[in-house]
Amino acid sequence: MVRSQETPSDSGFTLIELLVVLSILTMVLGMSVSVFRSFGEGQSLEIAASQVSTAVRAARNWSVSTGMPSRVMVDPDNRTVTAYGFSTVAAWDFEGLSGEPANTPLPQGLAVSGAFRQKAEVTGHVEAASGSVGSGILCVNDGAALQAEWQPRYDVHRGFSVDAWVQFWQPPWNIEDGIEPSGGFSDPRREMRMAIMSLPGAFEVGLLGDGSVYLEIGDPKGDIDAPFYRAQTESRRIIADRWCHVRAAFDGVDITIEVDGVAVDWYPEGFEWIVPEDWPPLPDVIARVDSDLYISHPARFFMGGLDQIVLRSATDPEVVELPDNVELLGAPQMIYLSGNGSLDSLEHDLPVVIHIAEVGDLAQLEQVDGTSVAGESFRDQMKRKKKERQDQQDRVEDAFGSPIGDLMSHLEDWQAESENGDEVEDVYLLPLSPGIHFGIGDVDEHTVLRLHNIVVDLTGAIRG
Repeated sequence: MVRSQETPSDSGFTLIELLVVLSILTMVLGMSVSVFRSFGEGQSLEIAASQVSTAVRAARNWSVSTGMPSRVMVDPDNRTVTAYGFSTVAAWDFEGLSGEPANTPLPQGLAVSGAFRQKAEVTGHVEAASGSVGSGILCVNDGAALQAEWQPRYDVHRGFSVDAWVQFWQPPWNIEDGIEPSGGFSDPRREMRMAIMSLPGAFEVGLLGDGSVYLEIGDPKGDIDAPFYRAQTESRRIIADRWCHVRAAFDGVDITIEVDGVAVDWYPEGFEWIVPEDWPPLPDVIARVDSDLYISHPARFFMGGLDQIVLRSATDPEVVELPDNVELLGAPQMIYLSGNGSLDSLEHDLPVVIHIAEVGDLAQLEQVDGTSVAGESFRDQMKRKKKERQDQQDRVEDAFGSPIGDLMSHLEDWQAESENGDEVEDVYLLPLSPGIHFGIGDVDEHTVLRLHNIVVDLTGAIRG
């Protein structure tokens, strides 16, 4: 019997089968991309609100961890939210000198330990003495200072803050010096500078001989075109022969000088009688230098005691840029957080609300008899709903009387009008409660699809 030869079946796919599979995959992938894109667009408001909350929380954390005020700039024009704060880069409490004999100069070159394993060497006549708490140092004669070798962490080009407890010896006023001191700007002892901390070429903080506080940005001996700024307070801000706390800071936006926890007025040198609008502008940044860091300064040594000196550097700002379909509503505002993380009571007497809106097209236009007519605006909605409530209240009052209704009407009118009786902007009529709100309408030339409020209460708690 003759057996026929069987041909083995071919393995693999035909061209038609491959094309069908590729077509199906293309359709599935296209649908997936569309779904993911729509999902991402639908989540843009939530993501933006989360990022803004994170920025505000970062500023609050900086305040709590350093005891320094921080700030958050809400800028609707640029659609950004920016948090500014400080981080500690150097500190000396001098407790390691507790065993040194009093009224005896410390050995030249003695290394005084600080935080982060930093060392500062003694130059000139410096003594160990009682500080504001525990031990401190006493600068007695020319050249008295502590010199710390430069480290990259001392880079303060974005801004800085210096805290110190000081007990200074005020030089006496002599009649031959001329003008009798009056506590203003005429005291001749203002020419005497006593550095508390100095990073030559970058900054210096100290006292003038009349008891005022000064802060320098830049190098006073630099080129004529080099940026330099000197701010100083009025006389007698620091009381002689007693421990006072001084804080001077520049965060790249503004200068703050505090004495015993209270902010005091300051003026650019030579502009004491000039209105602030005509003051020279503050520098944008501080020069990067590699000079050593000084507590006191050999050429401008501090006269008296120093204790608990802390240097902080301005952090890289936390910046949130909103996507194209998300806007910040309202006017630009600055949120001030105090050193304990709460809202600064001197700047805020009410909780702060950040309005973040998911927007669509501008006001939808409808063709009515061939004429383009804008849809009902947010202000028109509020007026209409208020009139409807007022009409309802009037009907109830006609029947029963309503003192509560009168009170609520007064509160609504108070919210909708400024102190001089003018109507406020639409944004002030927005919901103030945290979280997401729907059905807002037209605000600031935007059609608001959804509104997400982030509320920072007076304690600094962040909701929404």
